[in-house]
Amino acid sequence: NSYPNDLTVFNNELYFEADDGTNGDELWKYDGVNAPSMVADIRAGSSSSFANDLTVFNNELYFRATDGTNGIELWKYDGTNAPSMVADINPGSGSSLLEYLTVFNNELYFKANDGTNGYELWKYDGTNAPSMVADMNSGSGSSNPSDLTVFNNELYFQASDGTNGYELWKYDDGVNAPSMVADINSGSSNSYPNDLTVFNNELYFE
Repeated sequence: NSYPNDLTVFNNELYFEADDGTNGDELWKYDGVNAPSMVADIRAGSSSSFANDLTVFNNELYFRATDGTNGIELWKYDGTNAPSMVADINPGSGSSLLEYLTVFNNELYFKANDGTNGYELWKYDGTNAPSMVADMNSGSGSSNPSDLTVFNNELYFQASDGTNGYELWKYDDGVNAPSMVADINSGSSNSYPNDLTVFNNELYFE
């Protein structure tokens, strides 16, 4: 099996992660006419770069991957030049293990771990280095933001501040700090809101 996944349209071509049985899991593309082809062997040889969580931002394709040296970090591909790592958020061989790449207010938001503050909400403006939005579970604890979803010009997600359990949170893009929408399962218990989906101008979740 090649296990193609994360199918994403970019520059009128279909991009995805797949394994050809020789080069491991890498970034591939298909133009609808010619046979699918591997974009690059980011992690050379039979090892996998695990290029996934594909998201189009600023006319480039962003994704998470590892070259075998820097751990799983943020990468991009402009459709012409070789894919390149945007930043080594967790320096050296450590992995930031970013995920949930989501475009909001012309910036790219995601969950990441810099090796110091745990898994928190990060953003990238396409020019400056990626930065942590807030240390919602302060110190080395992780707020673990997930299911990032844009609704009513705000960014909603599941997270925990270390006190109220995993609840529904939102962020208004730079004006106020991220805040908990409601303590659905009151106290330190978790409500675990997930599968966030916008429908009829309302936000639904499980």
